[in-house]
Amino acid sequence: MEQISCLNFCDIMNYLNQEEETIEAIIKNTAKKAGFEHVERIYIGSYFCAQYFLHMDNILFDDIVTQAKNMKIQVTLVIPVIPQKDLNSVLQKIQGYSEYFEDCLDEITVNDYGMLAYIHENYDVRLNMGRLFMKDYRDPRYPAYFKTVLKPKIFTKYLIRLIEQYQIDGMEFDLTHVSINFENKPKGILIGVHTPFCYMTVGQICEYASINKQIEKKFRPNQPCAKECQETIIRYDMQDGREWIRVGRAIYFDNKECEIEGISRYRAIYFPVEWEGFINEDISSTK
Repeated sequence: MEQISCLNFCDIMNYLNQEEETIEAIIKNTAKKAGFEHVERIYIGSYFCAQYFLHMDNILFDDIVTQAKNMKIQVTLVIPVIPQKDLNSVLQKIQGYSEYFEDCLDEITVNDYGMLAYIHENYDVRLNMGRLFMKDYRDPRYPAYFKTVLKPKIFTKYLIRLIEQYQIDGMEFDLTHVSINFENKPKGILIGVHTPFCYMTVGQICEYASINKQIEKKFRPNQPCAKECQETIIRYDMQDGREWIRVGRAIYFDNKECEIEGISRYRAIYFPVEWEGFINEDISSTK
């Protein structure tokens, strides 16, 4: 099976600013930890948080894209679900990134139908359906679901029409079960699989964003923040032998043993949240 090696810097990109290494060294070291001989693509942006996407550091963004170009690595821009109050600002942000679209940034991953239609109608780039489109069960605490072979529910006749209408090139999945069978995937669709963590759930209310708020202003959906999530992550001790973490608004569990079936080629999208400094020094534990 052919594996296309990719790195996912989404939702943790600002952590790169804390590293003393160059962007090139970070990419090479992360690829080594992932077991990749080389990297073909880097994902930047956010899957889960409009505030993160809206306030991405443009200088750092440019540094990553420029270094990727120098290393002959392609780049995918990832756009989360955007609340109505932030929509115009985010569309302006995307327009600002359009100068990169004719270069190594040749692809966009979206996570809702509205943005799928907007990107298709306004930009000439490859287009992916992101992980939030996939609604399959995802919780290892329920073995009746987890210990089965998943055949994704999204593979339907309606999906075929959607792919034709919006000229979709790829679809992204998480390691939700002990095995995933992609034999029913639509023809021509490139599958991307996020590893080694599976996102289990995400909400509109951010625990981190409430840290510095007064008590009566805590726990509000999609509220502005100071990117407190870039300073720490939370580990949950579920006493099941798995790593459970909260990064930003999403909760993940590790699933390194999942088997991929039914396809001969896919993207392995590695999330380097296990960086030594990030996972050991900047983490809070809860039980």
